[in-house]
Amino acid sequence: MPKFISKAPANSMLLGEHSVVYGYPALACALDQWIEIEWQARDDQALLIFSSLAQQSTTLSALECHPKLQFIGQACKAFQTQLLAQNHGWELRVKSQFSATIGLGSSAAVLAATLVGLNHITDAHYSKFELWEIGKAIIVDIQGRGSATDLAAALFGGVVYFQPPTADQRLKIDVLSINMDILLVYCGYKTPTAEVLASVAEHWQTQPEALQSLYQQMGAITKTAHQALSNQNLPIFYDSFRHYQCLLETLGVSDITLDFLVEQLRACPLVWATKISGSGLGDCVLAIGEVYSKHRPQQVSNALTEYCAESEILCNYQQIQLPISPLGTHIHSLTESH
Repeated sequence: MPKFISKAPANSMLLGEHSVVYGYPALACALDQWIEIEWQARDDQALLIFSSLAQQSTTLSALECHPKLQFIGQACKAFQTQLLAQNHGWELRVKSQFSATIGLGSSAAVLAATLVGLNHITDAHYSKFELWEIGKAIIVDIQGRGSATDLAAALFGGVVYFQPPTADQRLKIDVLSINMDILLVYCGYKTPTAEVLASVAEHWQTQPEALQSLYQQMGAITKTAHQALSNQNLPIFYDSFRHYQCLLETLGVSDITLDFLVEQLRACPLVWATKISGSGLGDCVLAIGEVYSKHRPQQVSNALTEYCAESEILCNYQQIQLPISPLGTHIHSLTESH
């Protein structure tokens, strides 16, 4: 019976938090740590899922979703007709190289790996754009809202410029192959995104025009950063992060701990740009190292916190540094090296 692995990378938003929900563009990236799903065909109609989060046994004809495995379950439901036509079941084993604590887009990576695996086993031949559409519907069904920028980064790899579809804009996903390191520093706590959005709505309820202006500025900065990165105009690209962080502070989502970490990282000589990552009021601060090119390749990967004036303070915070992965979600057999 067939046996193979689908893999999807960790991912992180670079620019576009908050504004992307309202139709403005975002920049996100795939990172070189992976979610793997091992697929083994079975000679019955069962669907077995093994994960560190939960284990589930169900059938393809009466497919049920475990509350901790909703992204896998809903993806299987989207392919249920094709799966039933195969007249056999599947066993899925999910393995992750990274924890869900630091914001590495684990849900998007699991969903991407599942969708690409299902696309493969059913010979559906969906493009990655079509898989994104299916995945976006699943995210909205589970979470109530979501731009699915992280799903685009996981599917396509590299640095992704993501323009969400709106009434007057088509979906655009432009992929750049960029070589740089990303550092994420976890502040020690998180505020659920829904609570952050509710806080923003309450704070700005009497100033809707000013809030809309903030989102427009965020969108403009993200566009500028994408153009600068495409043209290797790196000073403008780096400076876009400083501008975006200022807008997030104005929005009210960069609290005292995040402000402190941003300032500490700005003082590090190997950090070229930094800002909060995610919706804010907790979670992570993101820092980027120098962008390299084929004309000036990276010689060695140093810790971005090396030579920081207060490196012992930063050591107290959970952190991870990863290079950008040029590869997005993909399939390979178990006989290949991985």
